[in-house]
Amino acid sequence: MTLNRHNPPPIFGVDGVEYIEPGRYLLNNGVELFAMKSGDQEVVKIDFSFKAGSWYAKSRLDCSMAALMLQEGTTNRKAIEIANTFDFYGAQFSSSSSYDYNYISFLSLKKYLPHLLPLVSEIIRDSSFPEEEFEILRQKRKQRAIVDAGRVGLMAQRGFLLNLFGNGHPYSPAGSPDLYDHISLADVKSHYTNFYRSDNFSITASGFIDDEVVKLITENFSSSWGKATPKEEFNNHKLPVADKVLFIEKEGANQNALAMGKLFPTQNHPDFPAIKLLCTIFGGYFGSRLMSNIREEKGYTYSIQASPISFLHNGVFLVFAEVKTEKTEETIKEIFVEMEKLNAELITEKELIPIQNYLLGRILEDFDGPFARAHTFSSLREANLDFKYYDQLIDAIKSTTPYQLREIAQKYLNPLTMSTIVAGTK
Repeated sequence: MTLNRHNPPPIFGVDGVEYIEPGRYLLNNGVELFAMKSGDQEVVKIDFSFKAGSWYAKSRLDCSMAALMLQEGTTNRKAIEIANTFDFYGAQFSSSSSYDYNYISFLSLKKYLPHLLPLVSEIIRDSSFPEEEFEILRQKRKQRAIVDAGRVGLMAQRGFLLNLFGNGHPYSPAGSPDLYDHISLADVKSHYTNFYRSDNFSITASGFIDDEVVKLITENFSSSWGKATPKEEFNNHKLPVADKVLFIEKEGANQNALAMGKLFPTQNHPDFPAIKLLCTIFGGYFGSRLMSNIREEKGYTYSIQASPISFLHNGVFLVFAEVKTEKTEETIKEIFVEMEKLNAELITEKELIPIQNYLLGRILEDFDGPFARAHTFSSLREANLDFKYYDQLIDAIKSTTPYQLREIAQKYLNPLTMSTIVAGTK
């Protein structure tokens, strides 16, 4: 068959997404197991979500170090034995920390689950936190933090979050690398003991999930472990009055980094779908207004982006770019110019339609394959949302008018409400 390259392929609209509701199982210990059955290849991915993020931790370092220490040994196995076992079976195991949740992710061929799930269960229940490995990891993380502390991009972003949330807030950055000198193994292990409990997590399994896989998961994770402890919540944590302009000096920096934004609605807010569309127009993809102006026309930066970021309890709006030092002020002025245009002028249909199609395509990516669908489901569940959110998002993308977008811009993108953090040299 000869392709006619003069005629483009047909374009199909996106009217909705075909959702696959996961099967829900309740284990004997009360743990919820969600099974996303999809795919023909006998590969299984199992994700464990613990309410153990920085929102619950006494310090961000306790939270992140606890996640990193999980693979460093159990009562019966050393770290090298654990690593060799996963390598032998070609499996992947990772653990990470975030603002609201800590995660464990495990990927394996189905046929090896009987050999590996007992090990995964042992790691979760019985990590030993050996002192020697803790000291090695602590020094590595400190050295990495020292390097990161000299990068203007991270300096600006961390300064931005600290300016909005203040010291001690669970969404504030960890701060100085010297904090690693004061972190203790006892505190890190205490975080693990307090929050990696059978009554404090859920499981999402995706891929080639059948009755046998469900049975194996049930057998390995149905018993109870750990003891419930009071959680220190920060719901009433007082936020500071953010500075409007803040400069962080970095001697000898080759370029400056700027982080601009404000506190913003979370994903649960009814305006969020329209906000997402507006922010994409403003700075959320390669052809956005900020990219067209500040990169393509003026050449001040290689990349600039703007996006709403939704944590569970707070949201932020962030514009970020690394720019030529001598063009820092001009870049800030042009960002405000583009905001003011959105406040004053109507977006044309010619500009709006490609962005609508772009966002609809990105939504399809969120459901492209069993692992992506499982990740999307878990993210929605953690935010106390369901698949109706995507129906609302699709509807907002397709139906929000230029007039409504201007109203959203006037409500949320006022230059006078923004805080600007610059890291680099004056």
